[in-house]
Amino acid sequence: MFTNHTTVTLFCSKTLGREKLWSKHILADVNFHGADQFLISDKEVKRSDEYIIRVPHSALEKYVDKATYKAMPADEAFNCFTLKKGDYIVKGEVDCEVISSADIIKNYDALEIVSVTENLNASNYSKHIKLVVK
Repeated sequence: MFTNHTTVTLFCSKTLGREKLWSKHILADVNFHGADQFLISDKEVKRSDEYIIRVPHSALEKYVDKATYKAMPADEAFNCFTLKKGDYIVKGEVDCEVISSADIIKNYDALEIVSVTENLNASNYSKHIKLVVK
């Protein structure tokens, strides 16, 4: 499956003490496709449930790196986002707020971010961030 110009919803977490707060961000015009991997075991062969999302530079207007995001106060952090392992992506636009990761997993077909690769030093036409999600 390969889809260009897809809208996804990012659920970005911010840890404050023992509490984890979630903010929602809509990312437009991302490329979303399944990885061509098969898992082979002694009893079966099945397709991997891994997807690759490429977030173009145009969708990164409010993006900040992980270190900057971590150092921000909570009220400032809700106005921007970072992309990091353990956060969630939902294909399409989600219009309600969530309180916990359990809400995200229970109510949506959520994919967890397992890998983030920044490709922001390329030309303006090819700058992007690559996400691997499961």
